[in-house]
Amino acid sequence: MSHAHGLRQTLVRKPSNVSTAMSVQGCLHRLLQFLSFHIAKIFGCTQMSSGSLVVNTAGVELAYIDSGAPPHASSYTTIFAVHGMIYTNQTFQKVLNVAPSQGVRFVAIQRRPFPGSTPFTAEELNVILTGGSSEAERDAQMAARGHEMASFVDTFIQKFKLPPLSDDGKTGGVALLGWSEGGAFPIAAIASSDTLPAHVQARLSSYVRSLIVYESAPPVLGFPTPTQNWAPLNDTTMPKNLRLPAFGQWSTGYFDHGDITLSSAHNLDSLSWVLSSPERVPTFYNIPVDQLKTITTYGNDALTDVPFLHFFSYQLQAVYSKVFNDTNIAAKFPHMKKSCLCGDKTGAFAVAGLWAVQDDQKENGTDANVSFKLIHGANRFLIWDDPEKAFHAFMDLV
Repeated sequence: MSHAHGLRQTLVRKPSNVSTAMSVQGCLHRLLQFLSFHIAKIFGCTQMSSGSLVVNTAGVELAYIDSGAPPHASSYTTIFAVHGMIYTNQTFQKVLNVAPSQGVRFVAIQRRPFPGSTPFTAEELNVILTGGSSEAERDAQMAARGHEMASFVDTFIQKFKLPPLSDDGKTGGVALLGWSEGGAFPIAAIASSDTLPAHVQARLSSYVRSLIVYESAPPVLGFPTPTQNWAPLNDTTMPKNLRLPAFGQWSTGYFDHGDITLSSAHNLDSLSWVLSSPERVPTFYNIPVDQLKTITTYGNDALTDVPFLHFFSYQLQAVYSKVFNDTNIAAKFPHMKKSCLCGDKTGAFAVAGLWAVQDDQKENGTDANVSFKLIHGANRFLIWDDPEKAFHAFMDLV
């Protein structure tokens, strides 16, 4: 602001008349707008803010970080992103810095029970950690997670008066993005939306333009875990308290796979399931320690994700099938494009997830309704290593 103030003092001179003063002030205003826009772009400055929204009558809150509306845009698209295992919504902070200068608003939601969002109740926790006593209990929990996400998006749309989808479909509206395990939650939001109030359904139907599943493993979508799979999470020779931290480090590696073009045969044996590439250091080791403390969590809030995948496989497959294969959902969300995205240097589990969806869609004859995209040279943490490239990959599917 001191540079802008100095610039103002330099440019503004005593006008000879009122019209001259107004002309100078108008030019100055436009110049300051230009400078503020490009300074933000160069230095990554945004209107980023944080907060939380109440999403149901029980008072459950979901925290978020928000890039803010892009400057000088009368209409813009908003992307709602949901984080995965271990890594919190703060992992998206670099993408938030990119979005406004590209005319997009980016909101990263914090899942329950991660810091800032409402912890699970004892009853909810029991069902998640043990599977509860029935499919009905698990169905109810899945629907609740979906309702929470859908209600968050609907409440945010209203509170911040987000621009609706434009008539030509080029701008406005909202995209839902789920990263890694977070991929299950936007899907659940769409699947459970038909049990929300009619006015909420109508608003979401008119706003949702895209659903992007990003780097999600097969179990996140209810598909079986490949027999080739290895990860520290599943290594019973490793002390239990070290499995999450080990996975958090290992999963940020770059992996050298065989041919994984989308048109190739899906040979799971061609993937590098264990060893990462020596050609590039895993992202984890390039993140400053003080930032690691804000973007990772290994406590009780992170311990619910593994049993959730284990006990809720039927529910995860059900919501996936409903959203990706049910013509009723397609009719209720006529503007919603569906897509799967991952890097070609990511962990084998993410490639296997994309392939599982592609195979399922081909089997159902609906593959033309889903877009599939591989990002060349990208690992699971493109959002940190190259946020601009990640942002543009998202926008290709929005």
